[in-house]
Amino acid sequence: MLELCRPTTGVWLLVSSALMVVAATHGSVEWSLPIQYGVMVVCFSYSAGIVNNILDAEIDGRSRLWRPIPAGLITARAALPGLVLWVALGSTVGFLADWRVGVIGLAMLAAATLHSYAWRGSVLGFATFALVGVLLPVGAIQAVDTAFPDQHLYWVVPVGALAGMATFFIYKLPQFEMDDEDGARSILHWLGIDMAVPTAWAIVTAALALAAASINISGGNLVWLLGPLLYFILMGLFCIWMMMRGVTESRLLTQRVLVMPMLPVLIICWLGAAAS
Repeated sequence: MLELCRPTTGVWLLVSSALMVVAATHGSVEWSLPIQYGVMVVCFSYSAGIVNNILDAEIDGRSRLWRPIPAGLITARAALPGLVLWVALGSTVGFLADWRVGVIGLAMLAAATLHSYAWRGSVLGFATFALVGVLLPVGAIQAVDTAFPDQHLYWVVPVGALAGMATFFIYKLPQFEMDDEDGARSILHWLGIDMAVPTAWAIVTAALALAAASINISGGNLVWLLGPLLYFILMGLFCIWMMMRGVTESRLLTQRVLVMPMLPVLIICWLGAAAS
């Protein structure tokens, strides 16, 4: 059951979402609130993990035999009580914070379910990640219910969407061959691996450029973004050098480990820059 929930992703989202709340208030918030928002996000993340495993059970039976359901460790029916538990707990925590926060949490779960049900092998697969990339910071802003600067609010959408889309590309690239075994034709396969890698970095670069430009235009403190910008420049150069030696699964996995943890940091620092 724990493996169905994908706990590593849950911990990553727990920490990231809690820090988004802190950044949106520039640190002036009761510490119980970031924890509450983080708990809601991780509950819905665990729910999404179970949904994904249930809906992808047949596909996983051909290409991912180590996952719990195709491995015979648990059945889809036996996983349902855990799904109900996490959805109920996430909804309770979210709606206790604010009814709009609860709705945002349910919307994230609905987006993840749509991805698993219909968009996993579609060119629209990135759209779910883009939507979650918007909903996470919007939920954090709504959770604090303070006067987040209005001049920055509309920038949350493109910055979050680009960060979410970049997450999709960087995360999915190492699974390029595996995801094509069931005939799925996602946007990665339409592009081909030689175009998918530079496209992924083009989206990362667009997210960085828009994040910095929006803060500069709207009058925030750009210093908050200097760390992520410098990191991505250095890692980008390293990954370009690595891929020029040949695109392999191990190098794509290295890129995932180096880049993905910093994409939510970009949003966190952007929120801090805007709130400052």
